[in-house]
Parts: sequence; C-alpha cells; structure tokens
Amino acid sequence: MFDELSKATGAKYPLMAYLFFLKDMDRFMPIQPTGFDRVFGEIGLELRTLRNCTWENYSQFNRFLNALRKPIADQAGLDHVRLIDAHSLLWLFSTLLRKEAKGELAKGEKADARYLGALEKWIADIRYSVGKTVFNSNGQVVPTTVKNKELRMSDAELGKLIRDLLTIQEDRCAITGLPFQFRGAQTDDNMLPSLDRIDSNGHYAKENLQLVCRFINFWKQASDDAEFRRLVGVVRGDDMEGG
Repeated sequence: MFDELSKATGAKYPLMAYLFFLKDMDRFMPIQPTGFDRVFGEIGLELRTLRNCTWENYSQFNRFLNALRKPIADQAGLDHVRLIDAHSLLWLFSTLLRKEAKGELAKGEKADARYLGALEKWIADIRYSVGKTVFNSNGQVVPTTVKNKELRMSDAELGKLIRDLLTIQEDRCAITGLPFQFRGAQTDDNMLPSLDRIDSNGHYAKENLQLVCRFINFWKQASDDAEFRRLVGVVRGDDMEGG
C-alpha cells in the first residue's frame, strides 16, 4: 500500500510518512529526508532517505528509531523511551547540524561538541559501532558482530569500560602513546580513538580491549598484538642495533 500511495503522490516522503504517523504513532514516525540524512551521515549510518520513498526504506528508518530507544533510556537513566522521543532526539541533532552548516552556532562551535560533547559523542559512536544494528529480512533489529565475535558486557558496562580505559591510558593510544583527539574537536581524524581487540580472534570482553588511534587499528588489522608492538618499535628505532 505504501509504495502504491507513494507513486500516486509523487513519492513525497514527508507527506507519506506523516500519513502513516497519523495512522499509528506508536509504530511510524514523520520524516524530513534532508535533515535526518545529515544525522545519519554524521553518525556513520549508511541509511539514506532522500529520493528513496519506499516501504523498505521507511521500515528501516522506523526500525532504526526503535533500536535507539533502549540505548537512550540506558544513557539517560529512564524507565521508558517512546518512539517519538527517539525521533525528537534525532530532529534536535539535525537542527544543530543545520545551524552549524550555516555558521549560526556561537564562535564556530561544532554541533556535535555542543550537543553531546566531543568525548561523550565519541563514546556513543564507539558503543554504537560495537553493537551496530542491522535490519534483517523479518523486520527484527539484531546486533551484528565483527567476525562473529560477541559483546560480552552490557551497553552500560561498555560505556564505563571505555571511560576507565581513557583514564588508565591517560587519553593516549595504548600502542604508540600518542594523545587522542575527540570527534567534534579533532584536527586529524587519524588521531581519533578506536576500540581494539588485543586478540583479534577473541571477543569484545573487558580483558581483551584497549584504545588505540584510528590509524593504528587500521594498520594492525588481525595482526598479533605483541608482534605488531614489536614492529612499531622497529619503525621508531627502539629495536635497532646501535640505535
């Protein structure tokens, strides 16, 4: 029915989404493609809605909003977060991003730094990345894993662990000792922190995680941690005879 109505109305996504919102506001939300796509791009989500007014796309949009409810509730300490609350959060973020693009934020502030804080936004990014949701064929939202690895802690525990690691590592890369920069205040994306499994064949468990610079995680890939550290030392000249 959605696709047929879409064709009849000229594929006007805001109109279609609003009609379904009026039909059942517990299941469907309005959509403003340009604004929400800006948010999706900012948080690294591949979902795009502009000029993509289809039932499958709209279903993915609503499933994503639904998947946000629990993390928002956990982060804010709330017992219940409605679908419209998750929608409102994204709408507010999209407004700040629009103001940032127009230069309307005071003294060149970044929208993400103003709204979430550079550090807190990065922690949210990491938690989302580790527990990134995918949309499967039957419409359920399930956690995806990297190389079939498991996240062996709750979302709240992961957030605490990241903060603890930052404190222990003094905001520096565990392998190189280089100081981190945080999203929204960074000058070099390669210096953003990245959550690394010490043993790439292991799970996302407390004893198997460290924070490294993004470029180090990219270079390390599935290498043995000790061997990679040795090679970094060689590059630095630490292991060179007569050095």
